[in-house]
Amino acid sequence: MDDTSVRILDLSRQLAEAPTTDAHRGAVLAQLAFANQIFEGISAVCEKGNGLSGETLLRTLFEAVSSAIILAKHPEKLGDFIEHGRMTELRMIRVIESPPLKERLEPSIKATEAEFQRLWAKFNENRWHGLGTKASFAQAEFESSIYDRYYRRASAIAHGQPYVTCRQGQVRARPAAWKNLGLAARNMAMLMMVMLLSILNREFKLGVDDNLARLRQDVDARLQQHMGEILKLADANKDATV
Repeated sequence: MDDTSVRILDLSRQLAEAPTTDAHRGAVLAQLAFANQIFEGISAVCEKGNGLSGETLLRTLFEAVSSAIILAKHPEKLGDFIEHGRMTELRMIRVIESPPLKERLEPSIKATEAEFQRLWAKFNENRWHGLGTKASFAQAEFESSIYDRYYRRASAIAHGQPYVTCRQGQVRARPAAWKNLGLAARNMAMLMMVMLLSILNREFKLGVDDNLARLRQDVDARLQQHMGEILKLADANKDATV
């Protein structure tokens, strides 16, 4: 794994594991730990040349990072965050079909039915913050072009849409292009993690300004290198880019 990714992982882990007695801060740091695990997965699969998996995980990272930033900026929404998690927890135990497990969970299901119905009435299929994807990205301070330039592709790949194999009316495997997706997925993941760390540093005064400045510089340098690599690939093989 490259040095920049390792430093992002280490700084995120250091901050996420810092003890706190503040419930809001603790919840945000838990989300940072979650995002950091996804980032580590993206780094690992992209390093092995699996760009499709990198893009699929990138979609999850978009959601985890935007959710963490919104929660960091809105401590008054912590209750909604917790209740939404509880709703999903209660929902999952209600779909277990294994007879032994179902029998064991039956008392819990009955005891929590009123709670589940209340939470379902509040959230239904909506996100905990009540925002759509574009609105949540704006609230998380993502650039306005992020959705169409990056998230749309990652989402299409994560949902197994025809875009992955279809070009110019033809359907075929595109291994060169799929491998090269790892370049963009890895760099976008780095950008998102540095952005997340920067906003958490701002909101909670974490005192890691110097570390973040160096990371931003390194990521910017990688982006310039990446653009040069993409242009070379496009010139050498028109099927090598997506």
